[in-house]
Amino acid sequence: MPAAHFAGYSLIVFMIGTFASGILFSRISVKHINKNMEKDGVLPPNWDKGIGASVSFYVFAMFFKRSRIPTPIFDGRFVAKYARPVDKTIGMIHLISVTGMMLCLCIVSYFS
Repeated sequence: MPAAHFAGYSLIVFMIGTFASGILFSRISVKHINKNMEKDGVLPPNWDKGIGASVSFYVFAMFFKRSRIPTPIFDGRFVAKYARPVDKTIGMIHLISVTGMMLCLCIVSYFS
């Protein structure tokens, strides 16, 4: 099987993983983290009106300390504090899926 075909099939698998983990993370983890952040007086991002754009910000804030620095558009200080093990698992699956999808997309574009 040529590398382009393998990358194409892998792209489909990673794409499904990205969308599934993104939906699960936004429905389960983001709601839980936002609810606990509101108890501490930190408001969730007001620019994300349910479209799931804040999922990547939450995932990065869970795994990378540099992303926890408060900025005008996102305050990620409490994300890692309130992330449960299930949130970290779904977040890691999302991070791996997005990275794999982007890598496969580059490979498929190169060979086409």
